[in-house]
Amino acid sequence: METHNNNTRTLSRPTIFICALWFIGCAVAFSNAGLDTLFFIMAVYVAGAWGVAWLIRLGVSIWKQRQGKGEQRPLAYWLFEPSVVVVTLELAFLGFFSFVRFTLSEQSLLSYVESVRAGKVALDFESQHPARKIGLYTVTLTELLPDGTVRLITSPHGVTDRAGFANSLSSLPPNQGEDSYKHLHQQWWYWYESW
Repeated sequence: METHNNNTRTLSRPTIFICALWFIGCAVAFSNAGLDTLFFIMAVYVAGAWGVAWLIRLGVSIWKQRQGKGEQRPLAYWLFEPSVVVVTLELAFLGFFSFVRFTLSEQSLLSYVESVRAGKVALDFESQHPARKIGLYTVTLTELLPDGTVRLITSPHGVTDRAGFANSLSSLPPNQGEDSYKHLHQQWWYWYESW
């Protein structure tokens, strides 16, 4: 009987699996240069549905305890799931996942940028080319600007814009149209291409 009580106080494998799936899914979805609106909307709906289901389970558990039919679970049991949801979203908001993905891919991106500058990479008409896997990113557009700045598109951003990276030999990549930049580190910048 005591084994049963210990098992009811620990997290179930499905709960751990779902929490791990949520963390990994958010880490992948929110680690690119831009914010994909579809992923963001899906994350909001999933987090909302999960929160409602969690509240229902908590309410049923409290009701069963008051009826003398349910097991009392420790506070840590009930705080685990909402903590995973909130901490994961906070890490995404703070750019942790983006930083990790970029750090793991930086050397590959730098090698690609140097090859573009050296003319070793064929750039097709208007810089469009088949998708290229560079590090942990899929590069769909590459531009070499006259000042030697190399710009790469890796993801959608918002509804109509796109985002990626720029590697500039000068302090700030040249502004073109409504494009904007946010410094990442050293010669690297986030590039937001606006229409």
